[in-house]
Amino acid sequence: MPSKDEILEKVRALIVEIAEDMDIDEADVSNDSHLVEDLELDSMALLEVLAGLEKEFGVKIPETEFPNLTSINACVATVEKYL
Repeated sequence: MPSKDEILEKVRALIVEIAEDMDIDEADVSNDSHLVEDLELDSMALLEVLAGLEKEFGVKIPETEFPNLTSINACVATVEKYL
């Protein structure tokens, strides 16, 4: 099982990549940035985050967790829950 730091690194890379696709500067992405309110990710981008997490970590995250994917730190906690 990956360490929390390894999970954080991979989640951050995934979200930075998605944010950059939406013309959001990496410098604006912090571990506590709210994905919708601060980074203005739309629902399609959030689905991309969910799919990316599942693919990267080989987990199945139920749709009921979708509202909890609010920040990088929240995504890390969700991944840890299903590993």
